[in-house]
Formats: sequence, structure tokens, C-alpha cells
Amino acid sequence: MILVLASLALVACSNENSQPDEPKAKKVAVESRGHDYNYDVVTSATTTTFGTHPEAKYTTAEKEARMFWSVQPPTGLIKGNYYKNENEFDGGNRGILELVTDDAGKLIHVEFNEMASANYYEPKYANASKRLSDYAFFQASNTRTDDTLVTWVNGITFLEGQMLAENRLDGNFETVKGSSTSARNGMMPLAEEMKDWVKKPFGFYYYGLAEPLGNGLTARLQVITEKGKLISVKYDEIFADQKQEITDPNLQAFYRQSKYFSLDYGKETADSFVKFADGVEKQVLKTQDLLAVPKQNTESFQNYEKLAQRIQMEMGK
Repeated sequence: MILVLASLALVACSNENSQPDEPKAKKVAVESRGHDYNYDVVTSATTTTFGTHPEAKYTTAEKEARMFWSVQPPTGLIKGNYYKNENEFDGGNRGILELVTDDAGKLIHVEFNEMASANYYEPKYANASKRLSDYAFFQASNTRTDDTLVTWVNGITFLEGQMLAENRLDGNFETVKGSSTSARNGMMPLAEEMKDWVKKPFGFYYYGLAEPLGNGLTARLQVITEKGKLISVKYDEIFADQKQEITDPNLQAFYRQSKYFSLDYGKETADSFVKFADGVEKQVLKTQDLLAVPKQNTESFQNYEKLAQRIQMEMGK
């Protein structure tokens, strides 16, 4: 999951190509994880182009060179009070917003995920994660994104960054033109409902740890407790944002996806990683011990155990 946009440098200018019934857009330059983005942003909803099929403006290679998005989670340890809100919107898509605050009530982690509806028009993505599957590539391949050059991920990470930078959940926000539907219809309403929640702890606590493995993968473990009891243990491994960063050429096709949520990786491996991660959670919740998982001679187990040891130490402090 990327969650922290390092800086927001705003450069206002009007968009001469805006349609009369479209809100005016301004240019926003954003630097995140060493990549510079230049977005057209608006302060209200934009007209959807869903269902249209304009002629292509770029070859596949040209478009790939112009588009970029990151699915990397924040590295290092995050811990604090945990809040979660979810609901369906826009025909059955499920939005899930998770927040973490420090002891002073300041937002330190904002993450929105969306699962496509069960009857999604492209059957492959029914009930799939729009963030960590290849859904963004599916969007990028559509000529509708030739003008905006943005995907669902761009729109959501931009909004997450604003909430963190401004430490607020309500009021209006800027959204990326061409990628604002989920942000405005899904994420913003959930955040609005949570604005008073974060004023006091609910008894839920979050420990999140992500570490690059050095091979183009990042291991991530997220643990949630309720009044000290383990209630959720999610382990995943996220592929790098660039193919060339992944040392195993057989895995390069899965860049900008995660092992748990990648539809193609799951199909190719018979969901072996999903079974492993689900098995870890089941065992840990049963034993209430992050390290009470039967040893396995696999890299994923070794990676999990390393992160679990660190979080176990944090929980003991």
C-alpha cells in the first residue's frame, strides 16, 4: 500500500481545454518516492468517460513511459490507535478506509482500498482489489486514460497524501481529474463519518511493519489488537514498481502488484501465497502468539518470521 506523499507543491493555472460543464482544473506538482507527478486536479466531481472508446493517442510503449503509479507501502514501523470504516458505493464496489493516529490524535497513516463489485463489468476483476491486483494496468490499457494518464491508484494516493498533510478527514479536498470517482464517492464519505471517531481511542491498536527484501519485493505485516487481543494478522509481499528492480525474471510480470492480491500471480501459483498468509493468520489468532506458526522451509515464512519478531517486541513494550 503507498501512503505518504512527501510534498505538495501547488502551481495554479487554468485548464483551457476544460469543457463548459466541467470544473476548472489546476496543475499540481507532487513528489512521491522519488517520482514527480504533474496532475490536473479539481475541487468537485468530474464527468465520467466510462463506456467511451476514443481513438488511441499513444502506442503501448509510449503510454507506459508516460504513466506511473506506486503501490508501495510506507517502510518502517507504524503503530498507533486504529480505526476502520467500510461501505458499498457505485453499484456494489466496497470501499475500505483504515486510519492510524498517534497518542495526540494526529493522523499518521491513511489507507483506502476498494474491492470491485461482484458483478463488475470486466469479470476478471469481480471482487478484486483495485489497488494491489493488475486493475490499474487494465485502466492504463484503455484509451479513455490517454488524456488523463492516471489510474485509480494515482487518485487515491493523492487524496491520502492530502489527508495526512492537512491532518483532517472532512471538508472538501482536491482530487485528480479523470480519477476522482472512487475518491469522492467512496473514500471521502467514509472519512467524513470518521472525523469524530479519531478524537478518542476505540480500544483498537495497529502495528504495521514493511521492509524491502532487496530482491524487488517488500514484506509487509499488519497486526491489529483489540484491548490487547490479536484480532487481525495480515502478511503480504509487494512487488516493486519497476520491472527491472525485481531480480527474478519470472516474477517481473507482476510488478506493481502484491502476492496476496495479484490475480495472475495467484492463478500461476495455485494461490499458494494466499493459503500461506491465511494459514498464518488462522494459527496466530488461535494461539494469540505471532511466533507460534509451524516452521516452513520457504522464503515467505522466513520473511514473515523476521517481521513478526520485531512486532512481537513492540507489543511487549
